[in-house]
Amino acid sequence: MIRAAGIVLIMAASFGIVSGCTDNQGVNAASGALVGAAVGNQFGSGSGKTAATLVGAAVGAQVGANQPTSRTCTYRNPQTGQTYQAACP
Repeated sequence: MIRAAGIVLIMAASFGIVSGCTDNQGVNAASGALVGAAVGNQFGSGSGKTAATLVGAAVGAQVGANQPTSRTCTYRNPQTGQTYQAACP
């Protein structure tokens, strides 16, 4: 039981790191699904393990897709040559 709790803690920490690595919502959802499936796979046995893996993937995808994007992009006005910072699309 303690080993499973340690694995879940490590997976949760890696999820936080991996899911915020990009501004692309699809990539965040995919990485969240992978980490969620790995965490869910640590629970249950038999068909319960399969169900836990699927639930973990679904929850991970949802959490990953909803990660806020806080990065800014640099844009240049071609007419004036000035640059400015704004939120990435």
